Amino acid sequence: MQEYINKKTGETVSRVKPSDEEFSYTGKNLILETDMEGYVTYANKRFVETSGYDKKEIIGLPHCIHMHPDMPTDIFRDACKITSSGKTWNGYIKNIAKDGSAYWTETSIQPKFAEDNTIIGFMAIRREPDSSELPKVQAEYKSLNHSENKGQKSQYCGEVYLGRSCNF
Repeated sequence: MQEYINKKTGETVSRVKPSDEEFSYTGKNLILETDMEGYVTYANKRFVETSGYDKKEIIGLPHCIHMHPDMPTDIFRDACKITSSGKTWNGYIKNIAKDGSAYWTETSIQPKFAEDNTIIGFMAIRREPDSSELPKVQAEYKSLNHSENKGQKSQYCGEVYLGRSCNF
């Protein structure tokens, strides 16, 4: 069991170890927003329902609470580098719910900007993954977790160019 401290309430929230239960998310978009330190500032109803946390519990928790330990760490390192530079990242992510079940999503993470164009946080939008791509993604991620493949980039995620006129 892992424990996390809620920055807003000071309460400890536990998450059980991953179970063997795994599914592809289906439904409308899951939305999660964080501050610059990575603490959750907003979660939509679908995210709350899918993750198993209640709204009071999730707001103030570190976003890593829903990152599945099977995910290659280099993917998150790449996502942080891209989004911190003001760009949008897109890729497949295996998430973990409070009960230990895992669910796959295709996720876009984009920075949120203040009026002076400084980054003030991040927004992740999760949606149904492409079911025809998922087996290939899973095989690649398993390979990326082996020590001889550390530092390699995934072909299933990375920077997304949205054009100069795109505003967030």
